[in-house]
Amino acid sequence: MERSFVVLASTAYAGSTLLSFLLGAHPEIATTSDVSGARREARMDEFECSCQKRMVDCDFWRAVTAAMRARGFADFELANFRLGFDYLGPGNRSRALVGALPVPALESIRDALTAAIPGHRARMRTIAERNRVFAEVVLELTRARVFVDASKERMRPLHLFRLLGPAMDVRVIHLVRDVRGVVESAIRRAKKPGLDPESAARNWAGTNAIILRNLDAIPPERRITVRYEDLCRDPDATLAGLFGFCGVDPSIHVADVAGTEQHLLGNRMRLGGVEEIRLDERWRAALDGRDLAAISRTAGAVHARLYPDVEPLAAGAAG
Repeated sequence: MERSFVVLASTAYAGSTLLSFLLGAHPEIATTSDVSGARREARMDEFECSCQKRMVDCDFWRAVTAAMRARGFADFELANFRLGFDYLGPGNRSRALVGALPVPALESIRDALTAAIPGHRARMRTIAERNRVFAEVVLELTRARVFVDASKERMRPLHLFRLLGPAMDVRVIHLVRDVRGVVESAIRRAKKPGLDPESAARNWAGTNAIILRNLDAIPPERRITVRYEDLCRDPDATLAGLFGFCGVDPSIHVADVAGTEQHLLGNRMRLGGVEEIRLDERWRAALDGRDLAAISRTAGAVHARLYPDVEPLAAGAAG
């Protein structure tokens, strides 16, 4: 049975936890949502899995840990899976080695130079192999055949496609959400006060521009773009298209999966499951004309590429 590795690429606040849950509820698909981050380290004792148990008490995560260690990854820990390519080094060093750079030409030069660094390519392949084994373990435990990874590393889709392509069927789903909705969510949920619309829009535009650039290097049949707004307005039709893209039975409906137990990591939504899918457009009341003008200046070009049929960014503001 051929197994697939599907990368769900998106910005923060774009609905990736919602989509992960809906995809993972399909009996042929398994996901743990975001796997590359290490945000659990500081609060491992109380971090909850979406099954409502502490991660350290969850039978599923205990089984994953045992299986990973049995397959040679003795350093596998729930606090940090070490599945991210940023594990190659902290901060700016990691970005220089494997991250996104301002223009593609610089990335090409960087890749040529890093290829000459002793052991760099081997380390990249080791991380990719660790991801492959992790996906295989999850698929075996869940008896599924398609693994969905919703991690937020900007270059992750391209790294995994290039490094895992010969061993697994790697595909990419690009999930996008209107920049105005992302900006409103980012400001409302910011842990520290002071985040402004222009900064939040710049992050949205930069991340999506990098994802789009990476997708250009992936064959069209291996990539698909889906809008958060379409998912909320017509979840059954949107999911049918995504299930077909993943190569699984497209006839599963949202109503069939509402009570499915899963083991997701990611934002707090994972703890409540999905009772109702509703389009969140709080930005219409929260953002004023000045906010929207700043967002348009910063993210207008990328937004126009992703939403060519949608009203201008400066429209629809509160008074």
